[in-house]
Amino acid sequence: MDHKHALLLAHAGLSGDPEQTPPDAIPEAGPALVMALLRTAALIDRACAAELNEFDLTEGRLSVLLVVASEPGATPAAIADQLSVSRAAVTGLLDGLERQALVARRTIPGDRRSSAITLTPAGHDALVRIGPVYGSWLRQLASGLSPAAAGEAADALAVIQRNLQDSGQAHG
Repeated sequence: MDHKHALLLAHAGLSGDPEQTPPDAIPEAGPALVMALLRTAALIDRACAAELNEFDLTEGRLSVLLVVASEPGATPAAIADQLSVSRAAVTGLLDGLERQALVARRTIPGDRRSSAITLTPAGHDALVRIGPVYGSWLRQLASGLSPAAAGEAADALAVIQRNLQDSGQAHG
């Protein structure tokens, strides 16, 4: 855990260090896990951005490419729904992908306000090149985790996600 997250725990009256927790206190491992998760997510985001930078892509643009690859002719509204982001965000991502010649927009006959999005050959080639690199990166991040440890971590994350949804704080 980094200093910022340790400070947040301390400010909330929680200890991120089990050694500092009195023996009769209720364990605060859950909040410490959440803080460690926040730190890990930030590190993963930065590393992911660096991985995708060599392909001149962002995670958002890659996500759009993947949706379009799985649903050729998808509309921007359908892409936004699939990714749980705003239509305005998808429009910006599509503008960038179109400038890179990775997607093409076609007007939908009878609906001047919408378009069908398809991958260009360059977009398809980009996905073919990214797949093995991204897969290798993900395996490297998870190296050293036993299947049991990965399963327990996934279970813990599912509980946190469920708690967020139950409290109305999750939007994805």
